[in-house]
Amino acid sequence: MKLLTPQQMKEIDRTAIETLGIPGIVLMENAARSISEKASTLLQGKSGARITIAAGSGNNGGDAFAVARQLLLMGHQISVYSMTDIDKLSGDALINARILINMGMEIPVISDESTLKRFSISCIQSDLVIDGLFGTGLNRDVEGIWGEVIDIINENAPLVLSIDIASGVDGLTGRVRGKCVRADATVTFFMPKIGMVQYPGAQYMGELTVADIGIPYDLAAEYDTPELLEKEDILPLIPGRPHDAHKGTFGRVLAIAGSRGMTGAAYLCAISAYRTGSGLVRMAVPDSCIHTVSALIPEAVLSAMPDKEGHIFIDDDNLVRELIRDVDAVLVGPGLKCNQDTHRLIKAVVDNCEQPVVFDADALNIMAMDKSLLDDIRGEAIITPHPAEMARLTGLNTAQVQQDRISIARKFADEYGLTVVLKGARTVIASNDGRIYINSTGNDGMATAGSGDTLAGIILSFLGQGLEPCEAACAGVYLHGLAGDLASIKKGRAGVIASDIADNIPEAYKKICMT
Repeated sequence: MKLLTPQQMKEIDRTAIETLGIPGIVLMENAARSISEKASTLLQGKSGARITIAAGSGNNGGDAFAVARQLLLMGHQISVYSMTDIDKLSGDALINARILINMGMEIPVISDESTLKRFSISCIQSDLVIDGLFGTGLNRDVEGIWGEVIDIINENAPLVLSIDIASGVDGLTGRVRGKCVRADATVTFFMPKIGMVQYPGAQYMGELTVADIGIPYDLAAEYDTPELLEKEDILPLIPGRPHDAHKGTFGRVLAIAGSRGMTGAAYLCAISAYRTGSGLVRMAVPDSCIHTVSALIPEAVLSAMPDKEGHIFIDDDNLVRELIRDVDAVLVGPGLKCNQDTHRLIKAVVDNCEQPVVFDADALNIMAMDKSLLDDIRGEAIITPHPAEMARLTGLNTAQVQQDRISIARKFADEYGLTVVLKGARTVIASNDGRIYINSTGNDGMATAGSGDTLAGIILSFLGQGLEPCEAACAGVYLHGLAGDLASIKKGRAGVIASDIADNIPEAYKKICMT
């Protein structure tokens, strides 16, 4: 599903009204109907519910006035508060406010302590509060009486439904502009906006519903925007499984991973690759770790690597060339040490590997210290940094990365001609051809040691099965998140460990493939 910027949504609205001739008040009425239907769902069919509505000064406020009328006609007890004097409204918002007044409804204007207190009491006594304060185009910090109203809603409302976006969240970046409403549900219109699916704003949306309000979807066709990954996007990417296949059909992959004390990283990426469908997984691990890894995953084909104090040490490239000669894809990095010997290993992979390769973990830390390695990559590549690793790669700090995840991932992918998987809540996938995807699966239970190793193994498997890098990254990230969601249902989010994620890959795979 496409994700729009607030400016793009504004342009589409204008085109629908001015070029196609759809009256703005019709769009507002359709939006209000969607909100009213969601309100009824939240109220579980309760008749005569008490509902308080806070209306802002723009079209978001106009939507709120239209919602108030519709809910009033449905038999609910409605209280509407405006942030602006009615005669200062304009356009469709003014029309809908006047209709309410003509129906005999009082619309107090929140302007002082007295009306704030009255609004607070109304929220406490209500079954539902509807937030129509700000829309997606908010471009300033919330302060003053507007902030006080948001505080009152958050402190006193038993249930909150936001119109278009949780008020106070930046519709472009997901930043909280000082204060924001904590919604239980949000109904947005036409298509979701980028800020709604990026943290921290995403956590304030509650259940997000995207409503059709009568704008033709082909109006968004010309916009090159990020997309939110959904099951429908992933299903066509899943490799087929011919009945007469053999293990080579499903890819021979190599993972160069592990060191003394970090054999779990090697295990997790290998088992995840197998669980994702790989026919053969070869593990290159230090000689001193070979017995441990063979006990953890007897299915893997093991190559004992020269060992120096528990980590891989090579003194010529022939060993690496021999390892990668007959494989379809390579992963390097999980559980390696960050030292000069590992630098030598990563350089050997970069110099000799023409197969698709995933660089993860300590491989990225080595690359952060020697950027020439990024320039010298010979084949298609995927990097899988978490925010701190991305900060080291870019020379930024972690906070800067988190504030602009999409732009930073896109710029890095373009600069080095690779696919970036910027991990974290709502992982960002940036292709070197400009495509951007944001993942919709996953949860905070996956913030656990080894989770990244399972993701690396999944992506490696898809590469080995023939997917292009961007497609392998998208399918891998989505499958990984879905496996984590299944694990959290069974274990509770706090109880999930990385092996739980790996164990749930087959079930997640089946859920994607179910039609």
